[in-house]
Amino acid sequence: MKILLIEDDKKKRQAITSHLTRGGIASEDIFIAKNMTDFAGYLHLDIGLFIIDFKLPNCDNGTASSNGKSILESIIKAGKNDALLLAISSYPAEFPEMREFYESNGCILADFANKKGWQSTLDHLLIQLKKNVKLDFIIFCALLAERNPYVTIIGGRQITRSGVDCYDIEIEGKKGTVVLLPQMGLVNAAIIAGVCIDRFKPSVVGMSGICGGFEQRANKGQLLISSMVYEYQSGKWAADGFKQEPYQVHTDNTTLTDLKVLCNKEGLIRELEEGFDGGKRPMETFKPEVGIFTSGSSVIADREYLIQIEVIHRKVNALDMEIFAVQRAAELSPHRPACICAKTVVDLCDANKTDDLHLYGSYISSKFMIRAIKDYFLKRP
Repeated sequence: MKILLIEDDKKKRQAITSHLTRGGIASEDIFIAKNMTDFAGYLHLDIGLFIIDFKLPNCDNGTASSNGKSILESIIKAGKNDALLLAISSYPAEFPEMREFYESNGCILADFANKKGWQSTLDHLLIQLKKNVKLDFIIFCALLAERNPYVTIIGGRQITRSGVDCYDIEIEGKKGTVVLLPQMGLVNAAIIAGVCIDRFKPSVVGMSGICGGFEQRANKGQLLISSMVYEYQSGKWAADGFKQEPYQVHTDNTTLTDLKVLCNKEGLIRELEEGFDGGKRPMETFKPEVGIFTSGSSVIADREYLIQIEVIHRKVNALDMEIFAVQRAAELSPHRPACICAKTVVDLCDANKTDDLHLYGSYISSKFMIRAIKDYFLKRP
């Protein structure tokens, strides 16, 4: 929620800044431009609200001149189409000649002398701004136990945004949130992922947690990263049985290449396990692998049914209830964020299912997700 206050008058700056902080805006999210060169230096930032003055000097110690139109045109040409715009001026006599230009470009005019007026207008914009929060990344978890490691490893702040349970964190200066789904399953994951991607416009989304594995191509305690996922329950019921029609979503090649490099990093398992003291570990550790997931709405604990799913794709590694929905939501979004999904195999989808490795699996998949997102932004500053 970055705000750029473009104002050279100290009294006005202090009054507006004080009102912003009282409205819950952190001081580090308020940037001050006292002249046009300051404004140009901040224009590259992801600003959610511009507060504009009509008259501003061109440089330090310069004389204020009518730069309001230039400021507004620069904001528009910089592609800040989603930013909120408010002009607070001490020269209301100029409003009649300025109003058409400013308001046609979505900028509200306010008289600084009318304190209640500009404060009320600013309050409404802050409410809208808080709804328009932009995040660098979003991580989805289906279970509270899958989200808990982020609280332990990073720490942050829990907040509810329009009914969505969010836990805000930072990774190397990038702001994001870990969303807890209201329930497990494809439908919940698809709806929440679609809403969050559209609302918060992240550069990358991910999902971490636990999954089941196919015995010949996965090991209990092994971390698997999705290269492709398909929905095993899509198709058609006919008189002679169910005809599979598995829809697929691929992880984009650039992201997948980076994930493969990370999986091959020496000592990665030791790094992921560091700090874990929450329960049982697997008898043997296995190298993380990139593999194929399949998703459906049911928990599978029957070997015969698993075999029916397995024949759809001869190289499928893991089965879960949400990854297809998250990757599909990212693929269909006009924002097209990169997608990183990583889950730990905690059972082989048979009658021997236990909870023994759930804490371990949640922990190392969270650690991997944090590392993968960190690496993603290091390569795309």
